Amino acid sequence: MVKVNGPLMSMDASGTLADAVTFSKWRGRNYVRERVIPSNPETGAQVGRRAMFRFLTQNWDAILVGDKATWQDLADQIVASKFNAYLKQNMEDWHNFLCPSMVTPTSRTLTASDNVLTAAAWEENRIKLSIAGAALEDGWGITIYAKLAGAVTPAVGNCIIAEFENTIAAHVLYWTPPTLGRWYFNSHTFSINGKKAAAGGPVDTGA
Repeated sequence: MVKVNGPLMSMDASGTLADAVTFSKWRGRNYVRERVIPSNPETGAQVGRRAMFRFLTQNWDAILVGDKATWQDLADQIVASKFNAYLKQNMEDWHNFLCPSMVTPTSRTLTASDNVLTAAAWEENRIKLSIAGAALEDGWGITIYAKLAGAVTPAVGNCIIAEFENTIAAHVLYWTPPTLGRWYFNSHTFSINGKKAAAGGPVDTGA
């Protein structure tokens, strides 16, 4: 970072010039630095956390008002909204490989659906994941795990998808992997109060 006086012959300057340098201000002082494009890490843990974060944000609005209200005490403790309290607690739980809950505190007692993966097959540059079950029970979502060239044990570090599950009819999800090869998959469903079903449906794309 280089401090500058009268940047670009002006009193202030901000933004990027010629995709090379960036002008900005920090603590009231103008400075210029080399433009840096932020990295977008794709490590397993980061992909798994992003998948769950996306699931939580997409499904908050559908939660019943009474269930949302259970987050108020935690929200007051951390001086945040109920939504932020819900995100904070559930992401901390997910870090410890506990599935999310619509309510807090959670007993993790309600039964998740029995949906499992039934097949995985390449379709051009993406993989078609087939899912089916017999009983929805108190199911809320499903998490899909993947590993290249070897059986996969479910973990945050190999989670690729977290999706809302509301049907036991046969349906499909699609995933575009980072590389070609024989991919192996496993899954978990989880209930509305965070109880995880047994891992189910280990499948692979074949040789």
